[in-house]
Formats: sequence, C-alpha cells, structure tokens
Amino acid sequence: MSYLTKYGTMWAMLPMTVGQVWWVAPSSGYLVDGRTYSSSDNNDGLSPERALATIAQAVTNATANAGDVIALLPGTHVSANAAVNKAGLTFVGLPFYPQMEVNDLTSGLYGPKVIITGSASNSLTVTADSTHFYNIKFLPITQKTSVSFSAAATNLRFNRCLIDNTGVVGHANTKGVIASGAAAGVMFQGCVFKDSSVTTSCGAAVDLGASTHFFFDKCIVYKDGSIASGVAWTTAIVIADGCSGTFRELDYIGTEVSVGTTKVVTAGALTGAGVVHALRCTMTVNTAGLLFDDFAAADMDLCLNYVATVAGGTGGTLITAST
Repeated sequence: MSYLTKYGTMWAMLPMTVGQVWWVAPSSGYLVDGRTYSSSDNNDGLSPERALATIAQAVTNATANAGDVIALLPGTHVSANAAVNKAGLTFVGLPFYPQMEVNDLTSGLYGPKVIITGSASNSLTVTADSTHFYNIKFLPITQKTSVSFSAAATNLRFNRCLIDNTGVVGHANTKGVIASGAAAGVMFQGCVFKDSSVTTSCGAAVDLGASTHFFFDKCIVYKDGSIASGVAWTTAIVIADGCSGTFRELDYIGTEVSVGTTKVVTAGALTGAGVVHALRCTMTVNTAGLLFDDFAAADMDLCLNYVATVAGGTGGTLITAST
C-alpha cells in the first residue's frame, strides 16, 4: 500500500497510532499517486485507494478509544452535520506539515489543503470526549456553524486549524466553533480565526459558552479588510459566566479595530476572581475596539500584554470593565 511504502509522503506524516486509519475522499472521483479512484461508503476505507465518501461513514466505522485516525484527503469535504459521537477520534487534514508556523495557516501555499464545510446545515456536531482536529480549514456556510460541541466533548482539541470566513456571505449566525453545553478542557493550539466575509461580518469564530479550563495557545485573530471594507467583525471570541481558562499569545492582526474587529474577546459577567488568564497577548492597532471587553477587572490575571500605538500615538486600552 502506498502509505506503507512511500516514506516521506503525506502518508508518513500521519500521527503514530496503534488504531486503524480511515481514509475519506472529498469527491466521488479522486487521485492518489496519479491514478483515479472512486470513493464510496461501501468501500472499507482502510487504504487511500479505497477511500470512504463521507466523514459520517468514517465515524461509523471507527472504534471509540482505540486510537483511530480519520485521514481526510486534500479537497473540500461537504459534511451534512456529521455526528462525532465516538471518543478518542483524531481527524487529520492531509498533507500535514508538522513544523508549519501559525502564520502559514493563511497562506495558499502552506495553509490547510483540506476544507470541511456544510451542506445546508452545520458541518460537525461533537458529543464525545477527546476529539482532535489537525490541519483543517473550517468554512461555515451562511447562518450555520462549522463545529458544535456539547458538554460531553471534554478535551476537545484544534491544532493548526483555520476557521475561515473568506468568501462567506456574512451573517451574525454564521459561526465557527460553538458550544451547545459547557465542556472542560477545550484547546486551540496554533490556530487562526479569520473574517473576510464579502458583505456584512460573520458571527463569532469561537463561542465557548460556560466551558471550563479552556486554553488558547499561540493563536491569531485576523480581520482582512480588503474584502469587506469598513465592515467590523463584532466579536471574534465569546466566553460566558462559568468560563475559566487561559489565553497565551493570542494576537489580533488586521485592519484598524474601528472597521476591523470591535471586540476581539468578550465575556459575560464572570463569577470568581482571576478565572481568566491573559499572558503575552497583543493587538496591532487600537482605535475604538478592545482586545478584552466586558470583563470586570477582578475577572482577569494579566501579564505582559500589549496594545500597539496608532501612527505614533499613545496606544490604547487593553481591557474594560463590565458596564
């Protein structure tokens, strides 16, 4: 099989596992090693040459908590609200570049070659523990959500993923990763949250609800003003009362905040002092918006966070208290 014999290709970059690898193609006809194959949910899915047609079938075939990997071949995978209801599954977009920098996620050359989008519906609903997504671009459709997760989706992880609204018709209900219940241990590592919607701005890239022990590590919020000039992204990341967790090196990059992102991170009235930590977070431009908004001063522990100046000005405000 090609994934066994071709060291150094995308097959060799799959995570090491003692579980099975389930291959999913983005279309009915697809190429592997220069040859054309036909995907089908009647295939066994155990080889790239016998790929399944849908993510939903791969989840059905997989075994919970056995280290199974669902390998998504390059292209756009249209998912009609597939239920990720088995614990311990890992979804990998191929090809996977283990040493890719976070800034490369927005690059057409090095960014994810696998896109998951919806079909008149949300894309995925996660209701199981320890689900991991690696190297995938999530593209929501208008007024739908890319990934919804329940309280049972503890230890949900996104690594080097891109929540990208480029080309999407903006709407407040067009959202990225959204909580339907309070899960524990949701992590985003090396991810980019981008809004370049073509008309009005989209909804939140991430809404954690009251999820606890969240962790954002080396992530970027990016507003591209070249497409939706003058359209502000209302809020990129939302947390609610009951949330707790850490933002480490969360950076806002993009157009001026007044027309870029009104609020990067916003919170409801949180309960308890110091329940959210912000370490080495930055914002490139501050004119009217805020890096952290609607927090009470006691809600947050702040360390080495910065807001840039504007044309040699005096800089801006990092955080405001609830009103």
